[in-house]
Amino acid sequence: MTLYLVPTPLGNLEDATARGLRVLREARAVYCEDTRRTRGLLAHFDIHTPTMRYDEHDGRGLEKILERLRSGEDLALVSDSGTPVLSDPGLRLVAAARAAGVRVESLPGPSAVAAAVAGSGFPADSFVFLGFLPRSAGKRKRLLLEAAALGRTVALYESPFRVVELLETMIEAFGSETRVALARELSKLHEEWITGTAAQALEHLKNKKEILGEFVVVFSPPPPPSPARGEGE
Repeated sequence: MTLYLVPTPLGNLEDATARGLRVLREARAVYCEDTRRTRGLLAHFDIHTPTMRYDEHDGRGLEKILERLRSGEDLALVSDSGTPVLSDPGLRLVAAARAAGVRVESLPGPSAVAAAVAGSGFPADSFVFLGFLPRSAGKRKRLLLEAAALGRTVALYESPFRVVELLETMIEAFGSETRVALARELSKLHEEWITGTAAQALEHLKNKKEILGEFVVVFSPPPPPSPARGEGE
């Protein structure tokens, strides 16, 4: 009885791993966010494992999955793209499986945040990942300030509908010269990287007729101001 967490391609199907495909083929069922999308992926690789929708907020459905695992079945969990649980459904299931003594295997594979941080040019030995920020402008700004105070590279996900507002908030919080790297449509046909200052990235996006595709936004927070002479002495 094993719950497998299987990363799926961000866009380019060549990024699917041989191990991941084998697990999807051998599992008794594949639990996913969108059965139509996952069925399309499985069909591309000639995999005929049944798909079931996983709802993070369905307690009864969660218990049914646990019952299947306890009975000895091997099940797979995927998200629409990338690695499950990372800003995608799956946390409750993994936690419940661990608590029930069920074996959990998390397979390595595609991850948008890992790909973006690695390609950003910012320090990647330690970084802060914020996932999707809350909609409230005040909460977004507070989270950004708290993360930046750690002095590490910061990465987050943002939709095409709010990325301009995010950059404006960053400029308000850290200044227009804050260095950023925006990765859009990673691994897909229209992959785009926007690098430079927050002001330059904002101007670039405002000049577009239409902004499409989700972004991974990576930035290097400015260093804290130096204390005034005599302060702390």
